[in-house]
Amino acid sequence: MKISEIMAVALTQAAFVAALQMPVRAQDAGMQEEERPKVSFALETDALSHGLKGYSGIVNVTLRNGLQFAIGEGRYDVPGFLLDGDKNYDQAKWKATVTGIQVFRTTYRFKGPMKSGPAVGLILLNQNWRLRSGAFGGETKFRELSSGITGGYYFHLTKHFYIYPTAAYTYNTVTSGQTSLGGLELHRPKFGFNASVHVGWAF
Repeated sequence: MKISEIMAVALTQAAFVAALQMPVRAQDAGMQEEERPKVSFALETDALSHGLKGYSGIVNVTLRNGLQFAIGEGRYDVPGFLLDGDKNYDQAKWKATVTGIQVFRTTYRFKGPMKSGPAVGLILLNQNWRLRSGAFGGETKFRELSSGITGGYYFHLTKHFYIYPTAAYTYNTVTSGQTSLGGLELHRPKFGFNASVHVGWAF
């Protein structure tokens, strides 16, 4: 995906989420101006990726009105339970690694920055797959682009430290490469659900 295309999608997402913005809750409205952060920055990681021989890093910024923008990068080994449901798994014994994933997220935090509360928005995922077969060897690569809705809840255990369980439902499209190997195809679903647990530090 070209940078210009990514920026266009991100701007479209921002415009859509901005239209959904809600007023700050009454309990926040009573706070003194200096008590409410005008903007917050955060560094976070998907904790589940580290258990899958991978890593992730995400940077996000949340404005006072609750609008948040996030961008991230990572990799992970695809869990076996996501592959063994494929009808060709018994023959191919699929193994896969997402060697690179780029995440673009635009959400609205109902409680605003640095506060516990729900968040909803849009997400774009660009994933580069390396697919292998444990039955007959060899490998192939393909790229999958996913876009959809996302939501979660920020649990601020302290002012700065938070846990963010989140989920997304996306429409998936293979944009390049081959999803078949040795005459067998890995069938990628058009729609998919995924979940993760993010851990972060805001300031």
